[in-house]
Amino acid sequence: GGGRVAVVTGSNKGIGFHVALQLAASGLFGSVLLGCRNPVLGAAAASRISESLGSGRVATDVAFLSLTLGDAESHRNFRNVVEERYGKIDVLCNNAATAFKGSDPTPFEAQCKPTLDVNFRGTVDLTLELLPLVRRGTDARIVNVASMAGHLSQLRSKELRDQFSAPDLTMSELRGLVDKFEADVKAGTHAQEGWGNSNYGLSKLAVIAATRVWAREEAKNGVTVNCCCPGCCDTDMTSHRGPRHPADGAKNAVLPATMKDPPTGQFFRDLRPSEW
Repeated sequence: GGGRVAVVTGSNKGIGFHVALQLAASGLFGSVLLGCRNPVLGAAAASRISESLGSGRVATDVAFLSLTLGDAESHRNFRNVVEERYGKIDVLCNNAATAFKGSDPTPFEAQCKPTLDVNFRGTVDLTLELLPLVRRGTDARIVNVASMAGHLSQLRSKELRDQFSAPDLTMSELRGLVDKFEADVKAGTHAQEGWGNSNYGLSKLAVIAATRVWAREEAKNGVTVNCCCPGCCDTDMTSHRGPRHPADGAKNAVLPATMKDPPTGQFFRDLRPSEW
């Protein structure tokens, strides 16, 4: 593996666990770091991955580091520890996310900000915090785990679809669009303003849009940035209703993270670049 370093967030279970496991088993990395909120589950996941590698030919160090997505201080501490111990990141896989269950009694408008704060704002802020380390990587890559729920067609307004998919969209414009969605949801006007009806879907749409912004901006730094939809998997997030094994879903993130000469700014699903 040489000294290549991979970071996978939200990796103590579900798709993130299988992404970390597959990256560790690939033999392409010297270190695979699991950034997780729960220290007990995070440490247990790192042990499980290490044990599964056995004492075979794969000499990958698997470690848990504390990370709470959406908490700026936690992002800074995480960055400092990674920088101190490893000096760089070659692959960053942003997998951590939150979703309210369908059965959750929290009203739609009250679910909006917490969903956006973690899935979009948290992912963006963590990535910006870690980007200086990623730019030091070799053949550096960022892979954002999005979802089919993030499809562009959820937006009823063509104007909004055009804004999110504009080839010259900036991160501050994207943040502004997401802020407007939140304000419109709060005001109860999101339907007439042409938005969709899913906080989770909009949060993932914004992650796909961010992927395209970074792909364009980081090309000069030699960093590829792609996103993926793992498909509907049998995980806690889907209440285990998804038909696909999370190991199969994880392959959609592992592919752009490990393939030779990856594209950039693409949305992978079913193991190939796909339409957004």
